[in-house]
Amino acid sequence: MKYALFESEPKNEHSGCEGQCKNCGKAHIKVLGRDDADMKQLTAHIKSALEVFPMKHRLVEVTDAAALELSEAAAYPALLLDGTLVSAGETLSVAEILNMFCDRYLAHSKLHQLRTILVPVDMSPVSGNALRFAYQIALHTGSNIEVLHVMDSIFEGQYPSPSGFLANYQKTLQRELDEFIEATLKDQKIVWGAEVSMPSGITSPQKPLIPIINAKVTTGFPDSAIEEHSVNADLIVMGTSGKTSLSERLFGSISIEVSKFSHCSALFIPQTASFKDFKNILYASNFESLNVLRIRQAIAFAKHFDSQIHFVHVGPPSEEGISWQRTLFEADYSNAQPGKPFLFCKMVENEGVLEELYEYAYYHQIGLFVFVTHQRNFLETLLHKSVTRKALLNSDLPILIMHSDDDMN
Repeated sequence: MKYALFESEPKNEHSGCEGQCKNCGKAHIKVLGRDDADMKQLTAHIKSALEVFPMKHRLVEVTDAAALELSEAAAYPALLLDGTLVSAGETLSVAEILNMFCDRYLAHSKLHQLRTILVPVDMSPVSGNALRFAYQIALHTGSNIEVLHVMDSIFEGQYPSPSGFLANYQKTLQRELDEFIEATLKDQKIVWGAEVSMPSGITSPQKPLIPIINAKVTTGFPDSAIEEHSVNADLIVMGTSGKTSLSERLFGSISIEVSKFSHCSALFIPQTASFKDFKNILYASNFESLNVLRIRQAIAFAKHFDSQIHFVHVGPPSEEGISWQRTLFEADYSNAQPGKPFLFCKMVENEGVLEELYEYAYYHQIGLFVFVTHQRNFLETLLHKSVTRKALLNSDLPILIMHSDDDMN
């Protein structure tokens, strides 16, 4: 039996796994054919697509007649992705293969799946506002909510814990946390998860489309605890005080750690923000963050709210290739089936660009900013180049930080 094996990892690692291997996390790509020109061209297109969209993969060519007879393909060359037949009898173009890769990744993207929303709270009004946001997002997306309070001191809370020290004190804070959730969502239907001790008078009818809320008190450092719990979360929603500049809020203390190291995207909610359905979303970018997968993730999120996305490109005045990049961006956008018209705007990168962004947001009724973390330097540049901080200090716009490296299940 003839096989040609191409891997981005050592060949002996999970070499016998088929389909999508949960152990190695690779994309399994299998090309079946009769070793003719069409098969070779399809394989070449796959390799070209992998250069544009690099990912861990295992690429196998199968030409043995007996193996072909056992396959489900009706014509050749045929292509299997993660054990699923995706084409037969055609030589897919590089663009078509890229779309398949993007769709594969999008299907495994946490932001696309959006089943569990993690809400870290300190039981302050700021975190209460974030919890109300999370509840509305959960209603739109069919997600459940995990509320997390991190106890980094045994002297927190208002109820005394005379004995048992940490264990009893944790139970005390659990009671306070349950009451905080109940008071914060007093106008909403609350369905408690099985792991939560039920506050008095609360029943738990398991009705569809109502978020199930799990509440947990844990000990440790807040940033580390949030990072640990984000492994099983699809989105973090957390409050920011609004008392400092946006730069300090995003890149200071716990927020910087969450934006850098959490295992899912994070939505930061200013204290003064109110939920407005995200009817218009501003995706701020430079060339590096004009990434087809991030675009599709943003569109997938926006579809939950029937949102219009405004793509605002920020670059230097003499930037070259903007027309070409816009053409590629429009193609990526149309392939993602957004359901909304394409809107693109170019802004010159300068010391007043933040004010321009907020002015744009004001006139277009933007309800959410989106940034991509692998371009953290780009975001920091925007935040630190501003001459005046008034727009930032008074902003009531939430900011979604999309993770580029660790957003996959």
